[in-house]
Amino acid sequence: MNAPFPIPDDEAARRAGLPPGSRLHEARLANGLAIAAAEVPDARQQRLVGVVDVGYLDEPDDCRGLAHLLEHALFLGSTGFPRAGELAGWIGERGGRYNARTDETATDIHLHLSPGDADEGLARLVDMLARPRFDPDRIAHEVAVIDAEFHARLADPMLHRLAALGRLCREGHPARLCHAGHRDTLDDDMPRLVGRLTDFHRRHFHAGRMALVMLGPLPLEAQLDLLTRHGAALPPGDTPPPQRAWRWGPPGGVAWHTPAPRAGASSLELIWPLPEETAAHADWLAAVTARLADGRLAATLQAAIELDRLAVTLTPEGMGRALALRLAPAPDLESVQAMLSACRSAMEHALATPLPTPPAATADLDAWPRRHGVQLAAGHDLTRAAADTPVEPPRAWLAPGQCRLLWQSPATPHRWSTLVETGTAWRIQPPPSENAPLPWRAPPALNVRPLGPDTGDPAPRRPRHDERLSLWCGEPIRLADAPAASLCLGWPAPAAHQAARLAQWRRNLLPLRQAAASQGMRIHCAGDVRGDWLIATGTAERLDALVELAVACWPERASPRADDQPTGLLAQRLLTLLEASTLQVARADAMPVLGWLSGHGDSGATEAMMHRLAERLSAGPPEAAEPSPQEASDDTLQLPPQGGDHVAMLEVAGPDDSPRSRWLLRLLAQCHDAAFHHEMRQQRGLGYVAVVRYREASGFPRLGYVVQSPHTEPGALRQAIADFLTRQGEALARLTAAEMERRRRGLLAHAGRPETQAEAIAQLWQALRRQASLSPPPLPWQPLPWEAEAQALASLPAEALLSLASDLAAGRLVQRWWLHTPQ
Repeated sequence: MNAPFPIPDDEAARRAGLPPGSRLHEARLANGLAIAAAEVPDARQQRLVGVVDVGYLDEPDDCRGLAHLLEHALFLGSTGFPRAGELAGWIGERGGRYNARTDETATDIHLHLSPGDADEGLARLVDMLARPRFDPDRIAHEVAVIDAEFHARLADPMLHRLAALGRLCREGHPARLCHAGHRDTLDDDMPRLVGRLTDFHRRHFHAGRMALVMLGPLPLEAQLDLLTRHGAALPPGDTPPPQRAWRWGPPGGVAWHTPAPRAGASSLELIWPLPEETAAHADWLAAVTARLADGRLAATLQAAIELDRLAVTLTPEGMGRALALRLAPAPDLESVQAMLSACRSAMEHALATPLPTPPAATADLDAWPRRHGVQLAAGHDLTRAAADTPVEPPRAWLAPGQCRLLWQSPATPHRWSTLVETGTAWRIQPPPSENAPLPWRAPPALNVRPLGPDTGDPAPRRPRHDERLSLWCGEPIRLADAPAASLCLGWPAPAAHQAARLAQWRRNLLPLRQAAASQGMRIHCAGDVRGDWLIATGTAERLDALVELAVACWPERASPRADDQPTGLLAQRLLTLLEASTLQVARADAMPVLGWLSGHGDSGATEAMMHRLAERLSAGPPEAAEPSPQEASDDTLQLPPQGGDHVAMLEVAGPDDSPRSRWLLRLLAQCHDAAFHHEMRQQRGLGYVAVVRYREASGFPRLGYVVQSPHTEPGALRQAIADFLTRQGEALARLTAAEMERRRRGLLAHAGRPETQAEAIAQLWQALRRQASLSPPPLPWQPLPWEAEAQALASLPAEALLSLASDLAAGRLVQRWWLHTPQ
């Protein structure tokens, strides 16, 4: 092992965007493998990621979907661990998580485990990457799974977006084709397909094209030892990296829509492709991107066309290296013209005056290892200062004439072409003619409010409490990445149309949220059965101004809009519904306005703001309550047709919202998930999505048992789920003392002490809201919620889990069925 450059470990971590106090070391082993170890002291889990520098653009054109199939095949058994689904079972027993992804130029597998399981987890990860077993029968089954996934995703706009994006690429380039894979694109001769799979793996899955990344609380030296020892088992190789040609055709535009366009769904993407050499200008590009997202463009467009979303990114999906803006809605050509004109002017402004000091991105500990691994596997040096960077930034690549346009357009009388494979409707869309620019709006101003001296007292205290408002101050915990101050505010809100109201609130907040982010501040708004709420963090002198403007943006009522509907697989949408479900959840309409100020803030200004909010709430007319499908009392809900698959989901509510109930349902999900997946998919062949997932709604725990199938009707799926719980539910919950202890350790790695200050604030705020909803509320600040949770888990006997499984199998728990039948 050799260190490629002598940058101190803490400085390398800072440059790579890790939290303060972290250490990072990179090296390349003798077999060519790139490794990176990141010690993050506050992390609970050990993240392990294996990345291969090969993706779907590298697969042969006559076997599209091969890279996707290989990703699936890696989980069907390896030389050291030959049973299909063995990794899922092993990780589930330890309370961990796993996933995999194949994108354009990279394939990765990522595991989340407790630190004590990192050694064996890394051994299993390396074995599946290096020595997969390609059993023909199992591969044939996975081809059927991929085929079912493809047909289900024909209802997902994201698949059609990628298909339309291909029309902007050069003839003959693989990016013009759909690479999701299905029966018609994969070889139908199974022995030959297995041979091609084996050859694709042999050519690309070797150490010279791979990276292993580990992030977690283990000491840096221990991580490097594990990575070096296990990484040496990966086969060396000298296959040169694929020559990836420039994908883009000449600048132009494409309009598209799905085969059955959803009313109101529209968006516009403006794309400036960038060559690989522009990676040396990452800081300058980040400054340009930050200027485009400083709130000025959002405020200008929102005033003219009621803009809902404006995202600016240097990592757009399906585009390689590019700077892209995504705006919605884009309902007609006049709106597109206004957007294009404003964005071009904003780009000129950003190139002339990029944001001098772009705000540091908040470290995402889940996403960081994969992003870092992708760059390392591709041979990019992430932490070395680029001494040979050219002085002149690549402005020419961001000129107006280099922009490509992708418009998700509503169906119109225009003549559309249709892509045979996906059914995507598309046509060439010339850029609209230039028109007079929109009058520019300044971004929302966050005025500075002078603060008094910091008392330095972090102990929680409640300076104000009555029937109208309750204000807490204090900072029970402060981690290394803590902002200067934070302010959380919550208030009772009508249950009717809450989803629409929150969507409208987020739309109203768009310019403010961007203006705040450009100054290193963050604001998050949400709602549940206890009301609506927000969390704001950042500079103490501007915090009151940010929250006051955010509260002013809150709408007391809003109407649902068609483009607010979720996308993705039906099973994923159903699981998302659990997070807002009202099953077994009592509303708390009588709660006062609740606030919590931490850090160096002005409690007097916060109290005055809360008074004004309380006056506004008392003066406004009550919103008429309308029952929603989730509030129905029926034990079966039939969803309106949203795709071509059948789906059944059993929702199970916990007995209450205590830590004990939350842990019991988490444990039961762990015990059931791998076995449920195996029985529904492998044994019964019912569907290609079969999972058990834990969710919470306002702190109330629930489970979702969901199966999505292209051919089996919901009634049969429902019966299969019920049969599983009756036959296996109790048996799988019979844990020995050793098994229970192992699962406890794994769960604490997920739900122990917070990893970031943002997580700590969110947990403390929700615990405070639960406390305030009690009648009468307890007076003192409650213990740190993760400490109370840990105590509850430590005292949980295995018999309690078995009793819960027995109650579920006997139908004694509150539950509800969600069913979907296609038209």
